[in-house]
Amino acid sequence: MNVNRSGLFWGILLIGFGALALAQQMGYMDQLPDSVWIWIFALISLVAFVAYATSGWKQWGWLFPAGIFGGLAVTAALALNNVGNAAVGSPLFFGLLLPFAAAYLTDRKNNWWALIPGGVMLFLAMVTLLVDNVGGEWVGSLFLFLIGLSFFVVYLNNRTRSWALLVAYILFVLSIAPAMASFGGDVPAYFGSIFLFAVALPFFYIYYRSSGDQWWAIIPAGVLTTLAVITTFAIAGWITDANQGGFANAILMLGLAATFAAVWLRHAKPWAKIVTIVLAVLGVVSLFFASYTEIIWPLAIILVGAYLLYTALRPKMA
Repeated sequence: MNVNRSGLFWGILLIGFGALALAQQMGYMDQLPDSVWIWIFALISLVAFVAYATSGWKQWGWLFPAGIFGGLAVTAALALNNVGNAAVGSPLFFGLLLPFAAAYLTDRKNNWWALIPGGVMLFLAMVTLLVDNVGGEWVGSLFLFLIGLSFFVVYLNNRTRSWALLVAYILFVLSIAPAMASFGGDVPAYFGSIFLFAVALPFFYIYYRSSGDQWWAIIPAGVLTTLAVITTFAIAGWITDANQGGFANAILMLGLAATFAAVWLRHAKPWAKIVTIVLAVLGVVSLFFASYTEIIWPLAIILVGAYLLYTALRPKMA
């Protein structure tokens, strides 16, 4: 006869708890000492774990009662030993992490979803373990990082799930912000620069991984990197007044010139040569005439217009 071990387990457990509660309510037995509950929870956890083991380590659902009651046993033991901080609750979340980890390891292809609730359980376990010793900013960073890590493992499990990689990357970048806020001062402001670098990074990846047909990716990569450098200099106080604004213009123009020079020299785009030269000239002019930044852009427009007029009117080669 096939026995439903799951139904048998829960049936005996519920009948036992019900009978115990009824006996106490009717006065047939005194309130059980707290230490007895530790052993009861530990025994239930052990029985459930044995059931999981005898299933050939496949029926990971048994790890829910094993992890929950095992966590309760450890939590109760810590409480009885006067451990009064939030770390008391962490064993319960570690116990809840077990079935999700086992579900994923049992069938990585079909049970990839278990990584997400598993990541949440790991976060809650780490928060309760560390919250009394670290600031709330680090808890926020830990939350974003661990959730991002869950999505990254989802991607590694199936490389066709590029959406999971994108979500993981965004969460990894965002996880930096709360941690930086804990340092105070100007440190949090530098997240703007980090964010720009982070947005530029995927474009660099696309550019260097392609065989040349994705040459366009170097343009947003170069623009964002240049803006990140300027932002960093501004936050650091190296660009603080109107006169130094010319140096910001110079960095911008020279950074863009370098970007389009890559398009011109590596990919033989004739139009990029013109853009490179114009930007390089503007960068040099901005550097040496930093006090006259207000007239540089009008002059730049005039120069570009003059060049276009020259190319339009010059005699065509036979």
